[in-house]
Amino acid sequence: MEIHAPDKPIHSRKEFLFHMFTVVLGILIALAMEGGVEWFHHRALVREARTNITEEIRRNKETVDESIKDIHQREAELSHIIDLMNKVAKDRNAIKNQSMHFGIAMHDLYSTAWQTATTSGAVTYMKYDELIRYTDVYLTQQAFTSMQEQALSRMIDGGALIGITMKEDDMKKVPVEKFQAIAQAAYKEMIVQRALEDISGALTKAYADLLKSQ
Repeated sequence: MEIHAPDKPIHSRKEFLFHMFTVVLGILIALAMEGGVEWFHHRALVREARTNITEEIRRNKETVDESIKDIHQREAELSHIIDLMNKVAKDRNAIKNQSMHFGIAMHDLYSTAWQTATTSGAVTYMKYDELIRYTDVYLTQQAFTSMQEQALSRMIDGGALIGITMKEDDMKKVPVEKFQAIAQAAYKEMIVQRALEDISGALTKAYADLLKSQ
């Protein structure tokens, strides 16, 4: 913004006041225009961030919905292992023609749009209640990811224990404690899977509520 001196000398109080009025009016108009441009920029920033976050949440919801099916399958596999180990501890022949398998499918949830909105400053122009909803959803996502990592760690430990045990040619030589250890490992993994199921249910509901409000 530039303020220019009068083109000619001021000879009266009236001319001075008119000149000052012109200067002040020009400043106010310039500030108003600048504020308007900033306002429209902020609105555009929030609108773009909201669109990107909504699309990201929609995709993440599809991922979590799919993960729930995998969790149920995993729980069934673990339940089978627990029951089988309890039977084998009493009767080694119970393991004949039985398979012991359980794995885990890692499901990636993305937060790129949310991180971008945070970095760009778009979140500072969002309404408080909207910001709280987004924050809650992405924090729950972090809990989901963390629980998946725990499940993977326990799966690796339990799978290794099963692999070592099943290498024995004669199951009658395997101590009962090993079968009990497998059952215990599977039970601990079951607890993690059920916690993951609870988080998944809460997360998919939060996604649905958020998408409905958009």
